[in-house]
Amino acid sequence: MTLQRLLLAAGAASVLVAFATPEGPATPAPLKTPDGLDAKALYMEHCASCHGETGDGKGNEELERPARSFLLGGYSYGNTQNAVRRSVIHGIPGTPMPAFGATLGADEINAVADYVISLGPPGTIVQPGESVLVVEDRPMVVKGMMPAHEQGAFREPRSLVVGFPNGTTFQFRAEDSRLLTVRQGEFLDRRDWGGRGGAELQPLGSLTWKASRASRDFTEFSDAKTGKGLRRKVKRTEIKGDDVWIHFDLIDGAGDRFGGGQEFLSFLMVNDVPVPMRAILGSGEGRAIALSELPGKKSRASNSIDVTTTPNGLVACALDDAPNMRIYLHAPAWTPSLAAAFDASLQKKD
Repeated sequence: MTLQRLLLAAGAASVLVAFATPEGPATPAPLKTPDGLDAKALYMEHCASCHGETGDGKGNEELERPARSFLLGGYSYGNTQNAVRRSVIHGIPGTPMPAFGATLGADEINAVADYVISLGPPGTIVQPGESVLVVEDRPMVVKGMMPAHEQGAFREPRSLVVGFPNGTTFQFRAEDSRLLTVRQGEFLDRRDWGGRGGAELQPLGSLTWKASRASRDFTEFSDAKTGKGLRRKVKRTEIKGDDVWIHFDLIDGAGDRFGGGQEFLSFLMVNDVPVPMRAILGSGEGRAIALSELPGKKSRASNSIDVTTTPNGLVACALDDAPNMRIYLHAPAWTPSLAAAFDASLQKKD
């Protein structure tokens, strides 16, 4: 869904309530697929500039961080074809790895994946264990107990964990719909299949973002009349195509329902690299709500967009045309590339 469609939805907020060895092996011979595709040629055209002609990670492209070397068998989500395909199709958020899902066809992606695996050391391809949950071609939502995400924190008995095919995982606390962590890598290891539950879900990805202690007390919406914060409580989740919607109730200090809304999880493509994006929109039920004041460095990005760069590494956008919606981008700064992609998504129609 584009931001333009999301903006239209926000305009009807009342409706919303109800990703060779170190010694240097010889370069593999061209790998021909059954369809006659030259896998090496595809790799050289689309991958070698970053990952190097031999897959050693020493390409001629200048990157913010070194590209992965395939000679050591280094893969983000495992060395199966499906795992490598995911990275090729969706890109890897938080890295320079772009998405090729719109550039290459299915057979070409399979050919590139097989060629990349062939560059690594020989050996048996390791399949994930039976208890490991693998996100394939569409998002996955899992509820359960999660371990403490930092020293001194408590376990989260009622967590909502959302995994995406590009390897991004969002962990929310169901009690107040608060985002706690974002991870990158494999999804979850679930070990309570045969019992009555109670066993923690084990996150497998690397932590890329966590909520600051200050942000855990922040309430997104408040009563427009009194200024008092409204707690969000997860009501249900919905997978729509490549995106996930979290429906929530807004609860006042007395524990009564004040309104409701939705949180939309998706990605903004910035120079073909996916940037995690969350849009939160709400509505009062017969009473007015307002967005709570967000701490951070504020600026006016355009005639209709206010931007706040938060202390905990997010860029938040508020649009004049959608007073009860805030869009979070998991990016450290509002850069020209980010601004251009954001504006293009506002203008683009699905």
